[in-house]
Amino acid sequence: MPYKIILLETARKLAEQHDFSGPSLREAIPYLEAFQEKKFVLKIGGSVLKDEQLIPQLVSDVVFLKRLDINVILVHGGARQLDKRMKSLGIEPNKLNGLRITSKEVLELANGVFLEISNKIKAAIDARGYQGMIFDRDTGLVCSRKKQRDLGYVGEPVHVKTALLDGLPDKAIPIVTAITSGVEPHDVGFNVNADEVASVIAKEIKAEKLILMTDEEGVKDDNGNLIHTLTKEQAENLIDAGVIHGGMIPKVQACLEPLAFGVRKSHIIKGEADSFINEILTDAGVGTEFIPVIY
Repeated sequence: MPYKIILLETARKLAEQHDFSGPSLREAIPYLEAFQEKKFVLKIGGSVLKDEQLIPQLVSDVVFLKRLDINVILVHGGARQLDKRMKSLGIEPNKLNGLRITSKEVLELANGVFLEISNKIKAAIDARGYQGMIFDRDTGLVCSRKKQRDLGYVGEPVHVKTALLDGLPDKAIPIVTAITSGVEPHDVGFNVNADEVASVIAKEIKAEKLILMTDEEGVKDDNGNLIHTLTKEQAENLIDAGVIHGGMIPKVQACLEPLAFGVRKSHIIKGEADSFINEILTDAGVGTEFIPVIY
């Protein structure tokens, strides 16, 4: 089928699913054309990961984009589900400076919980005629080293074996968990922040976009108003001024780092079923975008 016909059909289906108006649909089509053959890295979070019933709707959007040769790599963790599983087993979650202390027992538990989530995402992809491909620690896609001794098996990513993402089947959609392999042959793996995993993948494949779904709408100013666009320098100034603070700092840093390596834009959006499409296919967007400089 000619590409233009597929484009129009896909745009109409997206419009129906998201209740786009006529003007919004006209906005979406140029973006769909521009993003053909591009790669996005989307870290799933917020309500979409909290309420797993929302996963199929997000996957439907990813499949729509895939039909137009817009390739989305999905990354996820699962902290809420892990906490719930640990408490059901009588294991109290333990944190240091906001970071989960991960024993070997907790690492193995997290690996199982995260793979359950991966398989739910895969099932939603497979149900739409595409192939979800899970990249867990055994695949060695993301290699990490220990972050600090006091945290146990908590890691920071240092390398991505990008060759594993090359030459995938045409209908393959990668699903990457935040339990990664280690850099040494004897490493059993590490629990890594999913934002960091998504960031390092986007950096090393030079993705068009990195999108982090969170519990927040994006970066806000001193008055609580959403800031729609920030340059790298502006974001760093807001961190220095204390406007960006707390748990938002590492998310912003995860967005900024890939910009120096060819990623055109990074985004922080609220993790709702419609937010991904509304951020990338409308002029206004719904979250905060980060750009290297203002051209």
